[in-house]
Order: sequence, then structure tokens, then C-alpha cells
Amino acid sequence: MEKKLTKETILLISIVAMIILMDQVLKIWVQNVKEITIISGVLNFKVSENTSAAYGIGSSSTIMYVLTNVIILGVIFKFMTAQNEFVDKKLKIFLSFIIAGGISNVMDKLLRGYVTEFIDFGQVVNLPIFNVADLFVIIGWVAIAAIFASFTVKEWRGKKKQNSLKDDDNNN
Repeated sequence: MEKKLTKETILLISIVAMIILMDQVLKIWVQNVKEITIISGVLNFKVSENTSAAYGIGSSSTIMYVLTNVIILGVIFKFMTAQNEFVDKKLKIFLSFIIAGGISNVMDKLLRGYVTEFIDFGQVVNLPIFNVADLFVIIGWVAIAAIFASFTVKEWRGKKKQNSLKDDDNNN
């Protein structure tokens, strides 16, 4: 039985491919430039080689890094495919952001032995140096948290309204 790619699947694959391509091209470019000031004292592109896990935390073991990320990405992918009819397009797009960022950083770790970080806000914002893949992972998780929070609030309000209607019926 042959399965056809849907427009949605093509969109999601395209999003993942574009994010990976953008991240990898920028990493290659910045490695050749080494450092460039975008906004003086605010934003610099400066190469940093992250040999540990997320934001410099954790093990520098390539095997553990790759294994952990493959498991996480596998769980996300399995969720998207197993729950396909219950997961809306918006959520799938944000999950694709996470998948793309994870794949791109795993590619770095496998190909270079480290993840290339280069976006540096310096003293303006106390953040570690990060890359485009990290940015998409963060956007994905924050958006998903917001979607779930919004859904939870709607459910809570709906139940509260239902209970209020039941109370009105009981009082009559």
C-alpha cells in the first residue's frame, strides 16, 4: 500500500530542511568570519565551540549527546505520527522547529565534535552564546507551552461554566 505525501507533510519536511540549511550555512559562514559586530555592544556573531550539552551544561560525551537527542527527537516524531489526527497544524509546526534544531545540532556534534554557537548578546542580556538551531528549539518549546496553557485555560473556563449552569439548574 503506497502512502502519498500530504501537503502538510511536505510543509513540515520543508520547514525542517530550511531550518537545518539556514543553521548550517550560518555556522559555516561564521566559522570563516570568526567574529563580526552586528550592533556594537549589543549583538555580535562570535564563534564558540560547545563540546558539552545544552548551554554548556552536562557531559561532553558525543555518544551521550547524540543518544539523548536521538531519543528525544524520536519521541517527538513518534508523538506527531501516532497522534497525527489529534495534533493540529500549528503544534506540528512548532514540533518541527524542535526536530530541526535538534537534528542540526546533532549534525554539528557528529561532524565537528562540538556544536558551533555564535549569537552573543554580550553584557546586554545575560544569555549563553547560542545558534539558530537553539533559537528554533526554544521558540518551539515556548510556543507549545503557550498552546497547552491556552488549551488548559479554555478547558478550565468551560468546566467552570458547566458547573455554574449545573448550579443554576439545581437552584431552580
